[in-house]
Amino acid sequence: MLDPADATDISIPLGVLASKDEVAEDVKKFEQSLEGPQIVKTFGNQIHEFMAARGNLEDKVVLEDYQQGYQTLLEFLAQYLWMESPRLLTVLF
Repeated sequence: MLDPADATDISIPLGVLASKDEVAEDVKKFEQSLEGPQIVKTFGNQIHEFMAARGNLEDKVVLEDYQQGYQTLLEFLAQYLWMESPRLLTVLF
């Protein structure tokens, strides 16, 4: 769950994929308070942690959002982690 006050301390690239369980106003305020590169997207049909152990991937809607969420994260990471800091990936992996 997001606390908009926490966003003011973040200046690095940040991706947030929210669910219907997050307070929509908090997500909006959090996004507005971020300084650095960001992606903030809400999956309004999904439960918290739908991209982890709680997602029912046998449900077509969940599976489509799951795939879209991971594609979104991969594109974000490719842009801000790999393109900006390729040596960081070498260190991490």
